[in-house]
Amino acid sequence: MADEMKKPESEKPFGAYALHGRDAQLLKWAQALPAGWFGRRAALILRKAVLSGGATVVDATVEGLKYRLYTRDNVSERKFLFMPQFYDPYERARLKQILFDGSVFVDIGANAGLYTLAAAPHVGTSGKVLAVEPNPAVLERLKFNVALNGLESRVIVAPVGVADAEGSFDLTLDDSNLGGSSLVETRGARKISIACHTLLALAGKHGLEKIDALKIDIEGAEDKALAPFFKDAPEALHPRLLILENSPAAWKIDLSALLKDKGYAHEKTTHMNQVWAKPKNG
Repeated sequence: MADEMKKPESEKPFGAYALHGRDAQLLKWAQALPAGWFGRRAALILRKAVLSGGATVVDATVEGLKYRLYTRDNVSERKFLFMPQFYDPYERARLKQILFDGSVFVDIGANAGLYTLAAAPHVGTSGKVLAVEPNPAVLERLKFNVALNGLESRVIVAPVGVADAEGSFDLTLDDSNLGGSSLVETRGARKISIACHTLLALAGKHGLEKIDALKIDIEGAEDKALAPFFKDAPEALHPRLLILENSPAAWKIDLSALLKDKGYAHEKTTHMNQVWAKPKNG
């Protein structure tokens, strides 16, 4: 038993960090609450009650998939565990609508795999998910969650960043929220050097001939990834659905104007993201 306790989290089997008793019931209630003001407030109260017991790692099945989620250092994981009904509901539902057997989904800033795992069952055995994540801590969580669900054959994990040029760049780490690590935000206690590719080069490296949907959440560097891609990529690679973090204050170019010029229509701006789509005849 002592040896088992010393193992790192990634070496322990699924279920080792499952909640039990009262905490398991509180989690179940939180996940089942209606999406609305009351449901959100109640879920936050239930989450606080569970986390006050010291749960920092939780094994759970959420929306039919298995996850090992970390509650202290990643806002996305914590929110998705307790409140999946509030985690980008429009975006994830829209993504599932557009994907089919044989589709290609690119997830830039894949984090622990929440979008990647939502998409992977829908692309089928002949489809592909390219999950791009350079932050070593969440990269390991992404790989673990993909393997946990037996999705390695349809998910390609790329341990790199996406930028406007090939090379090495500094990634500023946010240790209180690993999903907040950024290529453009310079404030932070720690920086690491990461390899970066352009999106077009990355697509070529992995043999992508089309992209049906693309989600990009890289903390204000979305313009650095998308501007050169839309300048140089053939139209066949332009995604039909584009979900991007809503960070216009950080962008150096007018992404909205660029997307409109490329034939996209603005579909919706949610709490966190912009959703753009190409008309079917576009």
